[in-house]
Amino acid sequence: MLPIDMEIIMIVSNLPMKLSELSKVDPGKAIESMQAWGDGKKDVEKIWEEINDQLSKFESN
Repeated sequence: MLPIDMEIIMIVSNLPMKLSELSKVDPGKAIESMQAWGDGKKDVEKIWEEINDQLSKFESN
């Protein structure tokens, strides 16, 4: 059995919720992130980081 990266499992399981949150404050960025994920253009760690960075900008305002 291959080792399982629990961080990746956490990211993939929570990514839809974060995308939903982002879509409420920046729909364009949410769509861009979904497309990057679906097209395999970015790994989930990078998408997760970008989404959380974007959400933190809205939370600090």
